[in-house]
Amino acid sequence: MTSAPVGALAMRGLVARGEERALLSAAGAYFCLLCGYYMLRSLREAMALTAGREWIPALFTVAFAVQLAILPLYWWIVGRTPRRRLLLAVYLPVIALFVAIAIGIATTGTHAWLAGAYFVAVSSVNLFVVSVFWSIMADRWSPHASERLFGFIAGGGSLGALAGPLINATFAASLGVPLIIGAACLLLLCAVLCGHLAQSSHERGIASVNAVPTGAAVGGRAVEDLLRLVRSPYLLAIAGLIVVGQVIGAFMYNEQARMVEPAFEGLAERIVLFARLDFAVNVLALAFQAVVVGWLTIRGGLRISLSAMPLVAGLSFVALAVSPTLAVLLVTLVVRRAADYGLGKPTREMLFTVLHPESKFKSKSLIDTVLQRGADTLGNWLYVLLAGLGLGLAGISTLCAVLCFALIAVTWRLGTGFSKRS
Repeated sequence: MTSAPVGALAMRGLVARGEERALLSAAGAYFCLLCGYYMLRSLREAMALTAGREWIPALFTVAFAVQLAILPLYWWIVGRTPRRRLLLAVYLPVIALFVAIAIGIATTGTHAWLAGAYFVAVSSVNLFVVSVFWSIMADRWSPHASERLFGFIAGGGSLGALAGPLINATFAASLGVPLIIGAACLLLLCAVLCGHLAQSSHERGIASVNAVPTGAAVGGRAVEDLLRLVRSPYLLAIAGLIVVGQVIGAFMYNEQARMVEPAFEGLAERIVLFARLDFAVNVLALAFQAVVVGWLTIRGGLRISLSAMPLVAGLSFVALAVSPTLAVLLVTLVVRRAADYGLGKPTREMLFTVLHPESKFKSKSLIDTVLQRGADTLGNWLYVLLAGLGLGLAGISTLCAVLCFALIAVTWRLGTGFSKRS
């Protein structure tokens, strides 16, 4: 039986016959994934301050080094594991890692070194779990179907991203850190089950974007994947878009930590604050996904919807440059992240649907993980340099606004390239 949201989409001509079950399962998987992740994320932001604000650049550097070590293993798994088992192969080790950390916190307490280890763990694996999910989506849905449906799948994730912070904001003080981590791990396991159902339902319901069944592995060699990224202007443009976005995010992350640390004391108080910020981000992101992305993409093309994100973020930075206060900073953080998740994320994922399967899984994972975390590391150390030179919040906001407006040229070119390839 078709659910009300999917039925409404079908009436608007967005869902074709046979897509309903796969679409609902995919949205459910992303709901569970982001609900669990945002429960872990709110804890991460609070743990960063427990470890020490001055250690944030170093912690991101360690996370980057860990990702460099993990990526070859991830590629090896992707190259040899049947597609239908990829979520299980990637998520089970992640679940085991966080169960071990939860046991450690329950046994020894939240020491600074353990808080730093938790921060590195979340920052190292979160991009992999999201990347493999969207790799599978890009592998199974056609470019035309992605334009119609990826906003809806992302909307399922945004509902989960609302539920996770709400759980933390409501129960963080009573449940405690170990139980919150345990609940997040259960949600990741549910994401695996729903993701498997989405793949099998898609295979039964409609023809895939390619003729390769989910029982086949991706194959390929790591050297070929690296060369494919370097030689493709299309992939390089995607990489540049993400690198600049992450550098901007690192600037704002450090400003957030600098201004929140003296204003909010105690781990529980900070968890609640960051959970409320995450909740606000995902309310706005859901509105973008449910109302804006599909409408813009269908009527204006991917160039328009892809360029909406840097435009909205750039305007918010202009407001922050004019009024560089904590309140405006928090509003700007919400708007920028919501625009990234609500407008940027689903449209960026559409870009991969026109690529070869190895690019969807391996080149994409390189961009989504090591390159993205490397850009975080670069942005954090650049922030240290700029802060050392005396550049304040107003100056950093102005720089971020200029970078956002410059990105519009990149997104416009990417949208044109997608149209030609599809």
